[in-house]
Amino acid sequence: MKRIVQSRPIDSPFIESVSSVRFDTTGTTLMQPDGCWDIAIIRRGDETTVLRTGLTTQPVIYEHEAGDEQLVISFKPHSFMPLMPGDIMRDEGVVLEKFGRAGFWIGTDVREIPTIENADVFVEHLVRDGIIDSNQLVASVVEGQPKAMTERTLQRHFLRTTGLTYKHFTLVQRAQKAVAMLQMGRPAVDVALALGFSDQAHMINSLKAIMGQTPREIVRAASDEVVGNFQ
Repeated sequence: MKRIVQSRPIDSPFIESVSSVRFDTTGTTLMQPDGCWDIAIIRRGDETTVLRTGLTTQPVIYEHEAGDEQLVISFKPHSFMPLMPGDIMRDEGVVLEKFGRAGFWIGTDVREIPTIENADVFVEHLVRDGIIDSNQLVASVVEGQPKAMTERTLQRHFLRTTGLTYKHFTLVQRAQKAVAMLQMGRPAVDVALALGFSDQAHMINSLKAIMGQTPREIVRAASDEVVGNFQ
């Protein structure tokens, strides 16, 4: 067993998910593209690091030690930070400077490091103060109710907000859905058909390129997690 994951249901127009992860062994884990950007709180012993990451286009190997903990606030793709927009944060991570033991800097603002209990309130305050905003054109497309716009406008807004072209974003979304279906035990051939891949080989190649794993490896990796809901 590698990691124990807790997630908390969140009703927020800006937050995709909030999860807490504890690693009980030393090793590596594969962080896969999920169409979100994150604020991650990483605890190792007495050290705490606050990391802001952009959307990723390829898997990242993360090295961890036994006892390491992470709190990850994942933001919906239409959400963005004007100070650190998606087009400059794609495949990047920025360590945010600490302030004392319990705070950190975002631009010229100091914020208290959030917990799984108050992550939603933490984000509400960032939105209220203009540190996080929403691109409603991107939101309309992601939610399946696109507003009228030209192809050029669509691409410009997607690139600025997410760092990805719309086509690349949809490829990541499809790969995500494939991973979820495989983890639920669906046969690979059925997943390929349901998600519009030309055949099973096409899906395997796509998953390997975007997620860094074959269907068999995805199923095996899921067994390394113990998943629960935060109460």
